[in-house]
Amino acid sequence: MIRDLFVFLQGNAADHAALEAAAALARVHDAHVAALAVAHAPVPFASEWGVTAIGLDQAGYEALRAAAERAAGVAREHLSAAGIAHEVRVVDSPLAWPEEVAALHARYADLCVFGGPVENEPGSRFGTGFDALLMHSGRPVLMVPHGVKLMVPPRRVVLAWQPRREASRALHDALPWLPRDARVDVLVVNPEATALGHGEAPGADIARHLARHGCHAKVEIVEKGTRSTGEAILEHCRGAVADLLVMGGFSHSRWREQVFGGVTRTVLNGARLPVLLSH
Repeated sequence: MIRDLFVFLQGNAADHAALEAAAALARVHDAHVAALAVAHAPVPFASEWGVTAIGLDQAGYEALRAAAERAAGVAREHLSAAGIAHEVRVVDSPLAWPEEVAALHARYADLCVFGGPVENEPGSRFGTGFDALLMHSGRPVLMVPHGVKLMVPPRRVVLAWQPRREASRALHDALPWLPRDARVDVLVVNPEATALGHGEAPGADIARHLARHGCHAKVEIVEKGTRSTGEAILEHCRGAVADLLVMGGFSHSRWREQVFGGVTRTVLNGARLPVLLSH
């Protein structure tokens, strides 16, 4: 059951998809939406060499505060029009980064909703914002790409399955708001049939678990060939006309993902459907 939803406002076009998705979920689950905008204005601090002037002048602070208020105003208008219970907060944060503040506020929600990356958006903080919510809030994150509408409830779901903690948590974070008759593709890419991997029948155990929850689960084993794993997942989602992708986020270290690329990054940057991720 979802009772509290959290939206971290980015102050750009990405917020529309996030607010629309949060409102749709709140309407179905009779839930409350809390939206947050953060004005980060670093202050000068004292050190052994004296005062370090890294702070903003009054005009710089006022510009950041005004931007946060604009984002909050858009959120209030959207959520009021949707007719759902909500609260929109504007927080000044002279010491902590906005993403740190957002992760703290998100811990009091059942689900975080975050707008996807917007092309050619100057100063976008999508990457750092998403990382903070996924890695530091302790809550699942629903990423809704710009221009994409969330179907509530989702009827066709793809579970990108790996026998790892992150994927199991993502699935069980999704189960409370999946309909009992949902069709779920248990997608396994290049499975390794090892004792500590997928076993002799990749995907079979988790498909049976889903069936006991009332879902119509079907195992789909895919060889990625020359594609990356992320590309193979997204291609299957397009072919299945899926409403939602569920997957674990950052199963490998973020350093490895940033340096070598990874499934999470590929999916976040290329998805044209909502993605629920947990870590």
